[in-house]
Amino acid sequence: YATDIASYRALVQRADLRKPHGWYDEARRLDRRIVYHAGPTNSGKTYHALEAMKRAESGVYCGPLRLLAMEVYDTCNQKGTYCDLVTGQERKQVPFARHVSCTIEMANVSKQVDVAVIDEIQMIADESR
Repeated sequence: YATDIASYRALVQRADLRKPHGWYDEARRLDRRIVYHAGPTNSGKTYHALEAMKRAESGVYCGPLRLLAMEVYDTCNQKGTYCDLVTGQERKQVPFARHVSCTIEMANVSKQVDVAVIDEIQMIADESR
């Protein structure tokens, strides 16, 4: 039973959600610059973040709602920044796209990008998400 016990212990360790600061070691070692935009409603926070993403070689927009992800997908593609769409309900791939618009739950955390926009980041505190 030694193998079964070792497998069980490994599973329990991986399922332990008490220490999130220990997750994503590789991401924590990256040399990153984090920019936090704060301001009142309609002050241009998302607009400026999306402009930075469009100028970058690669990027991801993570929105709290499917509708917002779809809006960013449409806008980016209409203005020449080829962008995929990934939500819980649908996936649209655009040839040669290096940008992705998605709902936060569908973000690919293992793919490195130049700019990541996390819209409405305060929703991260919502335990139901």
